Amino acid sequence: MKFTTKIFILAFILAPISIFSQNGSIEVEVIDSVQIKATSFEYILTLEDDYESYAVEELEEDAKMNEIKVKNAQKMKLNNLETFLKNKKYKYTSLSESNLETNNKFNIFKVNDGFRVSLASFEELKKLSIEVKELDKVSGTIGKTTYQDKSQFEEELIKKLIEKAKIKAQTIAKYSNLTLGKIIEIKETKEVDNANFNFMDMIMKLDKRKNFSSALDVQNSNYTKAIVVKFKAE
Repeated sequence: MKFTTKIFILAFILAPISIFSQNGSIEVEVIDSVQIKATSFEYILTLEDDYESYAVEELEEDAKMNEIKVKNAQKMKLNNLETFLKNKKYKYTSLSESNLETNNKFNIFKVNDGFRVSLASFEELKKLSIEVKELDKVSGTIGKTTYQDKSQFEEELIKKLIEKAKIKAQTIAKYSNLTLGKIIEIKETKEVDNANFNFMDMIMKLDKRKNFSSALDVQNSNYTKAIVVKFKAE
């Protein structure tokens, strides 16, 4: 049996269970989501590590010269990167300054200078990510992403959840020889407090991850909500 098959069998076993109680009600747990779009992005451009090492036993003068050489080379690359951003008219800010790290026998000058680029659309992000591939020893990483306001999707999501709960409860009533009545209680479930929902969410994310084509799969996000709905049943 494949690993993914085992996961989904386990997910089915642990999935939220619909409950029929003796007090004339059917209670179901449902979870669903709506997709919201990204409205802005940050793209972090950094210089790839350019190490130059020297043994501790070397003369102090040689060590200082080596340090100066590395810093000057990185400064030139940083200037070239900034010139590129200016010419392309990107909006950007500088990252933190370079730092010196010591690793046992060797002093390693590890430079992580770069820029934080603000982008107003996914198209701009995609364009910049392609342009970065043409640059020498520059890496791009997606930073903070801003999405649409969740509140405008609240009604749509609640409607989906209630419809889903009705279908689930109707099925239970049908095979229990009961007549489903009106909703008598709705409770929102915090996913962070619900092990079943958390497990299912993890499974869905793992399954989706294998379909990711690139790090640019951030243009959409899921707004997820879980509720418990109790229906009268006779």
